[in-house]
Amino acid sequence: MRVFYQFDYDALPRNVKKHLIRSVRNPDFLVHGQVMSSMGWYLLHGFILTVCTFIIYLLAASNFGNPLQDKAWKDTGLLFWYAVLFLGVVYTAHAIWQRVQLSTKFRFRPGWYLFPLALVDMRSSKIAVHDLAQLRKLESRHDEQNGKYKRTVFSFIFYDGSQKNLIISNLSQAEAALQKFNVYKSKAREAFHQRDIASLYGYDPLLDVRKNKWKDALGHSGKNKQVLKLSSYLKLPLLLIMLATVLAALFWYGRNAVADKKMYLHAKQQQTENAYLGYIAHGKFKVTEMQEELPRVLFKEALNDNSVTHLRKLKTRFPHADILPEVEEEIHMLYFNALQKFKAQAVNADAKLLRSVESLLKFSEEHDDPNVHIKFTRPTATELGQLDASLKSREKTIKDKKIVPVANYFSDNSVAAREARIANNISKAFSSIFPSDILSFSAATDVNANRPSLEITYQVEPSGKLLASANTNEVYAGLNLRFNTAIVIPESKDRWKFNLQVNTPDYPNTPYIKSSLNPTEEPAQSQTYTSMATRAFDELEEKINQTMFRPDNAVYLKQQKNKI
Repeated sequence: MRVFYQFDYDALPRNVKKHLIRSVRNPDFLVHGQVMSSMGWYLLHGFILTVCTFIIYLLAASNFGNPLQDKAWKDTGLLFWYAVLFLGVVYTAHAIWQRVQLSTKFRFRPGWYLFPLALVDMRSSKIAVHDLAQLRKLESRHDEQNGKYKRTVFSFIFYDGSQKNLIISNLSQAEAALQKFNVYKSKAREAFHQRDIASLYGYDPLLDVRKNKWKDALGHSGKNKQVLKLSSYLKLPLLLIMLATVLAALFWYGRNAVADKKMYLHAKQQQTENAYLGYIAHGKFKVTEMQEELPRVLFKEALNDNSVTHLRKLKTRFPHADILPEVEEEIHMLYFNALQKFKAQAVNADAKLLRSVESLLKFSEEHDDPNVHIKFTRPTATELGQLDASLKSREKTIKDKKIVPVANYFSDNSVAAREARIANNISKAFSSIFPSDILSFSAATDVNANRPSLEITYQVEPSGKLLASANTNEVYAGLNLRFNTAIVIPESKDRWKFNLQVNTPDYPNTPYIKSSLNPTEEPAQSQTYTSMATRAFDELEEKINQTMFRPDNAVYLKQQKNKI
C-alpha cells in the first residue's frame, strides 16, 4: 500500500474541505498543529521585504544623476547585489501573497497538522499526506544540548520502510501530542467499529478520499515521491531566482537610463566643463553629442573669463573644432583691447614706442608666447679692471693720496639687486596694463634671439673729477653711467630705444648715501660708490617711466608712490 499522497486542495470535494476545517479547529480531533504565529510571521517577512526594498533604494539613490560620481553604467557588480536584494523582495512578497491566499482559501493557518490517521502538510495548495493507517510504529526521541531540552523528534515508520519525522520544539506540546495521538487513535478505531461516521470524519477528515482509494492523488509513493520533493524544493526557488534576476537587470538598466537623462539635462543646463566631462566619462546615450558640444561650452566659459590662456588651451585641446575661427577672433580682440589700454596711458608723442609695443603684442599673439625678457648687459670684469687701472695711473698726480678702486662696486654681486629691482618694477608697471598671458616682462640672464626682449646695456666711465676725503688719504673718482635701452623684436625694424647718461654728484653732497651720520660727516667708504650707482639706477628707472608713461596716468603715479 502507498504511504504518501498529494492533492490539489482546489480539486478536493467540498465536503472534504469542510471536514478539514472542522477537524483543524476542533482540539478533540486534532492531535497537533504546527504553525507559525500569523503576527510573528507577517512581521518577520514584512521586515525582510522592507529592508531589501530600502537597501535597493539606497543603492539606486546613491550619486543618482551626479555627472562626476554616478558610475552605475560601469559598475556592473551592482547587478549581483540588485539580484540578491530583488530575490529577497520577490521571495518575501510571494510568501506573504501565498500565505494570504492560503489563509483565505483554507480558512485556517497553513502548517503541519497531525491527525490519528494522517499527517498532513498544508503549507501550500498542494496538500501532502502521509497515511498513518500504514504506520508500523511511532518512535519519539527527546534531544538535549548541554543538559537542556532542545526538541522532540517523532519518527513515523511505515510498513514500506519509509520514514517521516515531525519535530516539536516544546516539551509540553510534544508530550501532549504523543498522549493525544495514542488516545485519539484508539477513539478512531472505536468509532470505526461503532460506525460513528461523525467521529470518523473528525479523526480522519480525508475519509472520503480514502474511501475512493486515493484516486484523486496527484503524487505517488516510492521514486515519484522523491521527484515530487525535488519539484517542490527546486521549481519555485528557481522561478523566483529567474524572476529576481530579470527584475534586477531591468531595474539596473532603468535606473541608469533615468540617471543618464538627469546627467544629460544637468549638463545642458549648467553649460560647464565639469558637467560635460562628467557625462562623457559616466554617461551612455548622448556621449557623442556631448563630445561635439564640449568645445563650444568651453569657449563660452573662456569668454566669461576674458582669458587668453583659456582660449589658447582650446586651440591646443581641440585643433580641429569648428570654433577655432571664433577663438582666434576673440584672442585678437583681447590683444586689441590691451593695446588700446596701453595707448591710453602711454606717451602718445613717441610713435616708435607705440609701434614697438604693438609689435610686441603682434608677436605674442602670433606665437602664443607672452614672455618678454629683460636683460641687463653689464660692464665686463675686464672693462672694470681697465677702469681701475686707468684711475690707478692718476695717483701719480695726487700727493699722498690713494684712489679707491671702482670695480668691486659694479661687479655682479653689487649690481644684481639693483637690476632685479628695476626689472621687477618694469614688470609691475606693464602687468597693471597687460594681463600676464598677453605680455609678461621678467628678468633673464640669457635671451633667445627668437624672442622679444627689453635690453638694457650700461657702461661705467670716469667723469674726470676726483673727490678727496678731508679726513683720510682716500680719493674717489667721479663717475658717469651710460645706459642704452631698447625693445628688440625678432624680424621687426621698429625698435624703440633711448640713451641715458647719469653724472654722479660731487662728493659727498648726495641724498643717495644711506647713512646715520650727520650731513657734515663723511660717509663710510663702502657707501660712496654705492650711492653713485644707486642714483644712476634710480634715474634710469625714472627715465623709463617718463619715457613710456604719461605723468598723469595711473601707472606712472603708482610707480612714483612705490618709491616714496
